[in-house]
Amino acid sequence: MSRRARLIYKEDGKVKPSASKYNGKYLLGNLLVCGDCGASYRRRTERGKVVWKCATRIEKGKDSCANSPTLDEGWIKKILGEKVCENGVYDESVIRNKVDRIRSLIRIA
Repeated sequence: MSRRARLIYKEDGKVKPSASKYNGKYLLGNLLVCGDCGASYRRRTERGKVVWKCATRIEKGKDSCANSPTLDEGWIKKILGEKVCENGVYDESVIRNKVDRIRSLIRIA
């Protein structure tokens, strides 16, 4: 419960909020950050496909965060498996240990 509440109990008895990246149901929701506005990403199912979108864009619309890409979950896991995991297969425990944040950016040609 403390981890979920994001609290750290120090030796002197003080409690402070943690910047812990592991809070919530989905690991990617704790890692993905919008490169445009800095908001976290949220998991959504659209047309039968699981995607991740910027929370600001979801809540306030495209005008509030115009440069945040929608990311396909399968694609994210494929890339993380290839670039981070040693055997090329997505492994959440490896990702937890090696990745702190993932910033999403749109490549403008």
